[in-house]
Amino acid sequence: MRGILVVASLVGATHAGCSTAQMNPDGVDAARTDAAALDADEDVDAAGDPDAAADAGVDGATLDAGLDGPAVDAAPCTISAGHPVALDGVDDLGKYLASQRLTPGAPLAATDEVALTWDATNLYVTMRSEAFLDGARPLHVYVEAAAAALGTASPVDGKEYGGHVARLPFGPNYLIAVRRTNDFGTGGYDAVYVPAGGAPWTSAAYALEPGARVFASSDDRTLSVSTPWAALGGCPLAMRVSVHVVNGAAGNEWKDLVPATHAPWLAAGGGYYEIDLTADPASSGWVLR
Repeated sequence: MRGILVVASLVGATHAGCSTAQMNPDGVDAARTDAAALDADEDVDAAGDPDAAADAGVDGATLDAGLDGPAVDAAPCTISAGHPVALDGVDDLGKYLASQRLTPGAPLAATDEVALTWDATNLYVTMRSEAFLDGARPLHVYVEAAAAALGTASPVDGKEYGGHVARLPFGPNYLIAVRRTNDFGTGGYDAVYVPAGGAPWTSAAYALEPGARVFASSDDRTLSVSTPWAALGGCPLAMRVSVHVVNGAAGNEWKDLVPATHAPWLAAGGGYYEIDLTADPASSGWVLR
């Protein structure tokens, strides 16, 4: 498994506006951010060595190995058995139940769609977006996971990417961040990031391996990620979640929003979902805040 990266934090990030109008794909291509330039800023750790942080961090193999320990066996988790999804990049959206599929806000195309579900082992998210034709445009899934009741929600800043910082309506303790092109040559990006440290969201606590945890469709429009609960606190029973693509085009910095009321360009961050993980995964049971 690829080593975990500590991603350099960029200076001078600003909150920018986002139109909810559908963009012309030709306009997206014309305004796309250069992938190599974005990657050079995002993936190199402070020491200049993309593998330097691997030994100090917790990688996926280490974390997965811990699932078999006696402490886990002695305290069974009560996350719902839910709906296992065998993600592999082939018609992944079709593997979700209709009740787990959503139409996002501010889509780039009428075909854009999001699905979210879970089982006792993993959280599954799949998005189809025209944005992924640019391999540098990432899917960001912000999660506040709690072993008991969720506390008071307060807006915070999300991860800086390409000079843009999303505003979030709650305080997540994890960010699932993946993109179609994981590594442009300076180190991998796909990981679960945490807000700890002097520069929030620059520490990757769990690497998400392409082909094992992250899957892209052959038409480059669909991206899926399977994240173990072990990387999201172990056994959370409730969570808040918001999802978006960092699109990066002027006036359309964030697209494909979940929930549709999520507004990363506003100070309060817009809406989010609260979800009981001990219940059925159907979106009808999620609470929109």
